[in-house]
Amino acid sequence: MESWQYAYLFGALALLPFWLGLFLYRKDIRKQMLIMSFTIGVLSLATTHYWWTVDWWQSPTVTGTKVGVEDFIAGFLSGGIMAVVYEVLFSKQQYKIKNKNINSPDVVKLLLFMAFTTSFLFWGMKLTSFWASTVALISTAVIMFYYRRDLLLNGLVSGVLMTAISGFSYATIVMISPEWVNRAYKFDTLSGFLISGIPVEEFIFWFLAGLFFGPLYEYWQGKQLRLRKRL
Repeated sequence: MESWQYAYLFGALALLPFWLGLFLYRKDIRKQMLIMSFTIGVLSLATTHYWWTVDWWQSPTVTGTKVGVEDFIAGFLSGGIMAVVYEVLFSKQQYKIKNKNINSPDVVKLLLFMAFTTSFLFWGMKLTSFWASTVALISTAVIMFYYRRDLLLNGLVSGVLMTAISGFSYATIVMISPEWVNRAYKFDTLSGFLISGIPVEEFIFWFLAGLFFGPLYEYWQGKQLRLRKRL
């Protein structure tokens, strides 16, 4: 098997030490991590199939299929990391909001709005999947933060940290297979601007993903964060 065929798999698995470190360090956030990991893992399979592989990228997979186990692994690990990295780094813990805004849309409506916006812009307005998802992520994040301004710092920090952590994944991929970038990306629809050999669109995506999905669990469960009590 050529190196470029399993580069994505090892790139996705490069996130595993971060995921495991967070999972083992804080027992109280394990449920949150697992829920968000499985949620983003499943969503990654759908988004890869319907959007990313059309005009953004299509990485070779170990199975030779359009969507592979790598997509679930990458979504699973990144989802768990995004969900708790802010809490762990700044020693925060959750507590229940006493007076929740009853007018705020629930998490299902937010995700449906994001999916509809991406679909409309991609299939209806013929934007690229990068721009369609970028507008959708920003729009949905704005709605979430409008109702939960207390989560904005969580989102910004999660976005920055997820962008930095994703760099380890790409570094692993390029180390295994320098030709992977040219095989995977559809540069005719991208800006062509590279950061350390990786399209800038990737880092923009990971920042926006962390911005929205980082604090999504707290929004979903009606939780706020405060400094963790030391035992």
